[in-house]
Amino acid sequence: MKLSIHANHLSLPKDVTTFIAKHVTRPLARVYDDQAAELSVHFDDSRPKKGGVDQACRLSFRMPGARTIHVESVQEDLYKALLDASERLKRHVRKQVDRMRATSRKPMHRPLGRTWRERSTRQGVTPDGDPAAL
Repeated sequence: MKLSIHANHLSLPKDVTTFIAKHVTRPLARVYDDQAAELSVHFDDSRPKKGGVDQACRLSFRMPGARTIHVESVQEDLYKALLDASERLKRHVRKQVDRMRATSRKPMHRPLGRTWRERSTRQGVTPDGDPAAL
């Protein structure tokens, strides 16, 4: 799984990469592990000069053969926002994997064509010209 981390208006702590590896990528790899999958983490401080609940974490997970999943969480702490977003992302990925593994809802049998007997008996005549009494 490829990982990219971005920060806007915010300086990241040094241990954030190990925190992401422990609490996001490792549990996510249990649900869906593919080398082509991409996880991008975006941290943002919407009001850098003011305090309050403004630490945002956006996770985007690209799965080959499926849609990109986007999750966002805004909390007062960066780590709380990351944990909340990662739980929601795991839940959405699990749903998407179940959809990918499930068979279609209505399996339909569509043969390429009907045999001569099926076509002729529908009209009431067999290939010999006799009435269909099968």
